[in-house]
Amino acid sequence: MKIIIADDEEYVRFELKELLLEINPDLELTEVINGTEFLEKLNKNIYEAAFVDIKMPGLSGLEVIEKIIFKNLQTEWIILTGYSNFDFAKKAINLGVTEYLLKPASKSELQEVLKKIEKNTARKSGKLIIDETIEGSSETIHLVRTAERVVRERFSEQIGVAQIADELGVTPNYLSTLFKKYTHKTFIKYITEIRMKESLELLKQPGINVKKATELLGYSSSRHFARLFRESYDISPSEYIGKCRN
Repeated sequence: MKIIIADDEEYVRFELKELLLEINPDLELTEVINGTEFLEKLNKNIYEAAFVDIKMPGLSGLEVIEKIIFKNLQTEWIILTGYSNFDFAKKAINLGVTEYLLKPASKSELQEVLKKIEKNTARKSGKLIIDETIEGSSETIHLVRTAERVVRERFSEQIGVAQIADELGVTPNYLSTLFKKYTHKTFIKYITEIRMKESLELLKQPGINVKKATELLGYSSSRHFARLFRESYDISPSEYIGKCRN
């Protein structure tokens, strides 16, 4: 198993390596000392797991994960930090990290983490088609959270569940099923709600008409956008513009 350790403190890296190799001498370990080097390694190599410090020179651990997680779905992310900050933990969870450990991690904690990594890695082979026996796992929740993040970041594109599913390496039907199970909304309803909320602020801006808003929200038809807007807010986009700007 290939594992990368990202931490700017040499003694932390040394101790972590010693414990991991005690647990499994066959591990292939790589070390980096800052966020920039960490990101470079992740762009060039595939690792089953990454032990990541939050505070590092250059990019923080969470910033690197945020930049690369969409490309490296096969990597299990383990935060190992001296900060028990709730905001850090919350952001890490939202990003879909496997574990959030406080330094120094014990041998027993690392044993459990390695077991989880091995279990999750074994499930990641080819197209991810998962049955009921593993629904509810961190992997499936991570998948849904990643899909949500893609929608929030790219709602302005003409993007659909098939495209996102292909990029995530799963079938559209599987992603749609999981998405509804965990968000209690269909994919179309979720992206529509994101776009409609954005449209409220967009239409307040000078120079933005219905046609321009339609394009900026990722729709190809102004009539379709206007219908969805009226269904959401019981007012047409044109009427809303007049109400906001007069």
